[in-house]
Parts: sequence; C-alpha cells; structure tokens
Amino acid sequence: MQEFVQQIEDVVREASYDIHTALPGTIAEFDPESGMASVKPEGVMTMKNGEKLPYPTIVKVPVVFPQASSQNVVIAYPVNPGDGCLILVCENDLKPWMSHGKETDSNMKFDLTNSVCIPGLFGEAAGALQKAVEEDAIILKNEEMELALKKDGMEAQYQGSRIQVGAEEIRQECCGCSVSVGGFGIVIDGDLTVHGAITESG
Repeated sequence: MQEFVQQIEDVVREASYDIHTALPGTIAEFDPESGMASVKPEGVMTMKNGEKLPYPTIVKVPVVFPQASSQNVVIAYPVNPGDGCLILVCENDLKPWMSHGKETDSNMKFDLTNSVCIPGLFGEAAGALQKAVEEDAIILKNEEMELALKKDGMEAQYQGSRIQVGAEEIRQECCGCSVSVGGFGIVIDGDLTVHGAITESG
C-alpha cells in the first residue's frame, strides 16, 4: 500500500513540473503601443530529471493596468525595464482571447507562454506606502510631485510649493508667499501685483 501511495505521489510531482501558476519577475522590455512586455521570471525551474535551469524570458506578455468603461477610464503609468512585476500564468491558451476569438490547436495549460503580468512587485516597500498608512490617505507620487487624497481634504506638493484643499479653506504656498481662501475671505501673505482692473461690487 505504501508503495502504491508513493507511486501516486511521484506521478503527481512529475506532472507538476509542467504547471506554472504565479511568480515574481522583472520587466525586460515594454511596448506602450501594444501594451505588451517581455518579462524575465526570477529564480530557477526544476526539470523532471532534477536539473535546475534559469527561467526563459517570456515575450508578448499583456500588462495589466486599471481600466474600465471600454478603456475610456484608465490609470496609466510608465513601465520601464528593470521594474518588478507579478507574472500570472493563465490556465488556457491566451491566443484566442488576444485574437478576439480565433481558435488555435494549442491545449497547453498553465504554460509560461500564457502569462500576463502586473507591474509593481518589488522586494522593498516604497516610502509613499508608509505615509499612506500613517495619514490614512491615497498617495499618488511621481518623483518629487506628490498628491495625497485624505478623508478630510487633499494636498499636492512639489518641492517648496503646496496646495491644500479642505472643507473650510483652500491654501496655496509658493516661494515664501501664500494665498488662503475660505469663509473668512481671501488672505494674501506676500506682495500683490495686479495686471488689469479691480472692480468692487456689493
């Protein structure tokens, strides 16, 4: 009985060598026109004979971006070689889906050639993540430009300039000057230069 169980385990283990599910990877190339990337899975794969080989680079991999409303609503951002990603290996051949229903003779399941990837998987957390947790906010960051969407308002800053939007006040700071607008009126801290007429009413 024990030998029979061992045989079953060996068959299952051998079959699993041809099954891939998900693994971390690195973007090798990205084509924004097609939305496809070449990705390199991290680590090594173990062959049926026990030999360990590096994963091959996978080409023509669809990259997942947040999109809806027939792609009329999209969040797009740069994807560059060297960026980390999560590679998801689909159960069936992707070619019929990519060719809008054109059938193929392929019956490969969980094969590396049927992968999609989600960019943004890195081994270390970005500083913006810690700030998002501390301030309970959504942080959008592009190098020195940062936008924080909080429960009680919004704050955008770039180097020494800042715009804050709250329920009762909008404030802009730049080069040592500031303008505040709220129920109290308009407060300007700094020199005021006006080009054009000032009209008083009320």
